[in-house]
Amino acid sequence: MANYLQTKAIVLSHRDLAEHDRLYTLYTEAKGKLEVRVRGARKILSKLQPPLSSIAVVRVLVYEGRSRPLLIGIETAERLPLVASTLWRTQVASRFIRLVDISTRPGICDEEMFALLRDGIHMAEHVSPPQASALRDAFILQLLIHSGYRPELHVCVVCRNAQPNAFSAAHGGAVCFKCSATDPTAVAVCAAELDALRAHATVPLAATAILPASNLGAITQALLRHRLETVLWFPVVG
Repeated sequence: MANYLQTKAIVLSHRDLAEHDRLYTLYTEAKGKLEVRVRGARKILSKLQPPLSSIAVVRVLVYEGRSRPLLIGIETAERLPLVASTLWRTQVASRFIRLVDISTRPGICDEEMFALLRDGIHMAEHVSPPQASALRDAFILQLLIHSGYRPELHVCVVCRNAQPNAFSAAHGGAVCFKCSATDPTAVAVCAAELDALRAHATVPLAATAILPASNLGAITQALLRHRLETVLWFPVVG
């Protein structure tokens, strides 16, 4: 259909417009981040409002005219009832959505980023409490890598020493003892923790259920602070 777009999407955020309308930012499978106008979204009887208010994968119909794209149809494609009914699951999924909103720009089609976000919120639905930290750290690492911020996890990022024993978010990865002295925020890590970082950076999110509970939160939060200039609190569960 000319001027019409049908695609799956996940709602990232919204802001009010005029008296009754809202602008919704969607992350779509077909076009990446897309801002659409929803007429009458703030009215109590709006039929489009319920799917837009939930954490779910939705299917949207958008009219792309000369002005701002207009959302004219929406239905829930993949429901996440446990995310909706469990506070910590809602919080985890909301943080994943926020991170994608922060790290992406409009108009760049990226099916892999859409798949990462979809898999992340689906795993927030299914992961057990002890594995929630593994899911968190895997999502953060893989989002940063996909955004072009791959940390060096095999050798010292500064001098290429083959036996790193610390991690520096400021330098962008593992560092040796000598080079860690140049970053007062560097944290000591053992070989097992570097192995865990490599595993979390590569494992499919659906497989995070097989990983042990993660203690890498300080490292992944430091990476967020240095690469995306943000720190997001995640719930402690398990």
